[in-house]
Amino acid sequence: MKVTIIATEPSGDFLGYKLIQSLKKVKNIEINGVGGELMNSEGFNSWINIKEFNAIGIYEVLIRIFKFIKLFKHVENRIRKESPNILITIDSPSFCYRLVDKLQDLRGKIKFIHYVAPTVWAWKAYRSKIFSKSYDKIFTLFDFEPKYFKKYGGASMFVGHPIFYPKGVESKKKKIISFYPGSRAVEIKQNLKKLRPVINNCTKKYKSFRFYILTFKNTSRMVEEYIGNEKISIITDFSKKQEIMKTSFLAVAASGSVTLELIKYYTPMLVFYDTHWFTKMIIKFLVKVKYASIINIVNNKPVVPEFLFEDFNVGSLSEAIENYLMKKELRFIQIQYFNKFMKRMLVKDKNPSELIVKNLELN
Repeated sequence: MKVTIIATEPSGDFLGYKLIQSLKKVKNIEINGVGGELMNSEGFNSWINIKEFNAIGIYEVLIRIFKFIKLFKHVENRIRKESPNILITIDSPSFCYRLVDKLQDLRGKIKFIHYVAPTVWAWKAYRSKIFSKSYDKIFTLFDFEPKYFKKYGGASMFVGHPIFYPKGVESKKKKIISFYPGSRAVEIKQNLKKLRPVINNCTKKYKSFRFYILTFKNTSRMVEEYIGNEKISIITDFSKKQEIMKTSFLAVAASGSVTLELIKYYTPMLVFYDTHWFTKMIIKFLVKVKYASIINIVNNKPVVPEFLFEDFNVGSLSEAIENYLMKKELRFIQIQYFNKFMKRMLVKDKNPSELIVKNLELN
C-alpha cells in the first residue's frame, strides 16, 4: 500500500505528522510526498523543502506565480510517477484542488482524500461543489463543516482536530509573555514591522516577566536580526515551544492554528493579522465572517480580542496587553470559553488521525 501526503504549510505539517504516526501502525505501508520538519522527523523524506511554498495571501502568491507553477508541475509529475493507492492533500485548498483537478484522469486508480475542509463558510462558497466532485472523501476539523459538502453529494466526515488529542490540561502559569509572529517568512516579516515596537515596550515596562518569540528553524535568524532585543529569547525547539505555550501568562499570536494550541493549554491570548494592501482589499470585499479566529466565529463574538489590519497597531495592542496582564476577570472569561470550545473539537474523545486511518480501510 502506497500513500502520498501533500502538506505545503506548517499547520499542515503538524496534521501530517500526526497522521503519519497513525499510518505507520499499518503493515506494509509506504508513505511519501511533501511535508515539513515534523513529518520528516517521522522518517518521511519530503520531495521538496516546505519553505519553497513560502507565501501567504493573494498578492504574495501572484508575484511568485512562475515559481509556484514550477513547484506545481514537479509535484504533479512526481505523483504520476509514484502512482500511489491513496493521495491525501492537507489544507492549502487553492494549491490542492488545482493539483487534484489535474490528476482526475487517475480517478479510480488513486483514491483522492482531502484533510481540512476549505473555509467555504467564510468565503469562496463555490469550493464546496468543486471539492465534493474532485475528492472521494473530505475529513473536517470542525463539526459544522460536513453539511456544506454533503449538499453536493460529497462524502465528508468530521474527525476533530488532533491538537486537542489528548485533551488539554491547564498548567500553572508563569510570568511569561510569548509572541507568535506567524508560520511563513513573508508573513513573519510583515508582522514583525508592527510587533517590534510592541515587544520593545513590553520588555521595558514589564521587567518581572520573561519574553519569548516562538518560530521555526528556517526563520529564527531573520527574527533575531529584525527584533534585535537581548531581553527576548527566540525558541524553535518543538518541545520547548509546547512548554512555553502551556505556561505563558499571556500570548500574542498571529491568526492561525497556533491559536488552537493556546486554547488547548488554557492560555489567554490576543490575536493579530495583517497582509499586503491588495490582499487586504480582496479579503474585506469577499470574506463573509466578522472574525478571524475560529473560536470567535463559532461563538459569533470576540471571545479573543482581534487586531486586524489597521487595528493592528502599537497603541491598541499595547493597551490590550496591559489590560490582560492586570485584569484577572478578562483572562477568566477566555478560559471558560476555551473549555466549552474544546468539548466540540473531538469525536467522543477519539484520536482524529486514528479515525482517518480506520476510515481509509487500509488493512
